[in-house]
Amino acid sequence: MKNTMNNAMNNAMNKKTKVFMSGRSQHVTIPAAYRFRSSEVSIRRIEATGEIVLSEVPHDWHDVFTQLDQANVPNDFLSAAERDQRPPQILPALFEDDADEGVGSGEQIRRRA
Repeated sequence: MKNTMNNAMNNAMNKKTKVFMSGRSQHVTIPAAYRFRSSEVSIRRIEATGEIVLSEVPHDWHDVFTQLDQANVPNDFLSAAERDQRPPQILPALFEDDADEGVGSGEQIRRRA
């Protein structure tokens, strides 16, 4: 899997395009093979590498679930051992006024840590 990831990164790194200025904005020419289907993308920077990633914004929930299905997430992703399995903390009520909403001064509320 690691070699596949490295090959994909090397292939992506070999592709180049032009960056140019228009006024105070910087623009990137996107080759036809990489064109987005939408008029809006999200942008983020990977702090560890400094890479800038543009991602197409899903149009609706169907697109979100389709992309998740295509992501091939391993079955052991976020296994029970990796999840936070601590029970919720029991905390005292914050205000006396909470009695009207079923949380009185003598009662306690549950919150996740």
